[in-house]
Parts: sequence; structure tokens; C-alpha cells
Amino acid sequence: MLYAAKCYWPGVTEVDVEDAAARLHRDVSVGYVGSLVFAGEALVLCLFSAEAKGAVRAASERAGIPCERVMSTSWIAEERGIRC
Repeated sequence: MLYAAKCYWPGVTEVDVEDAAARLHRDVSVGYVGSLVFAGEALVLCLFSAEAKGAVRAASERAGIPCERVMSTSWIAEERGIRC
């Protein structure tokens, strides 16, 4: 399943998230997909592929990510050539 971890992270920078992502890539209990960083809002949404919400929360804690909430989610891809 796909999960999003909502993380309230005051003072977060992209480097902070990249460092946490490196730790997550070594964690075999979840698949780290990527993150959306809203630095001005002190918010990070981390996407995971995992068997259960508990695995996402535990992996986030081990990686030093302040996970506030884990939510089940669906990915809807747009295929019209829009580039981010």
C-alpha cells in the first residue's frame, strides 16, 4: 500500500530531508518513494510503500523524521506531458 507521512518539521531544509531519505533507503521495512517539502510551512509529506501504517511510523522515527500522522493514500498520475 501507499502511505503519506505528514511531518510538522520547524526549520526543515531540503538537506534535512535528503539526509533522512538516505537513512530511509537503508531501511528494508518500507519503500521510501520521495517527499514534498513545504519549508515555509514547516511541513514535509513523505511517501512510502509499506505493508502497514505502523511500519511507516517506525521507519520515520528511526530516520529522525517527526511524523505527526500516517495516512493511506492513492497515487493519480497525470500523463499529459506536464513537467515539474
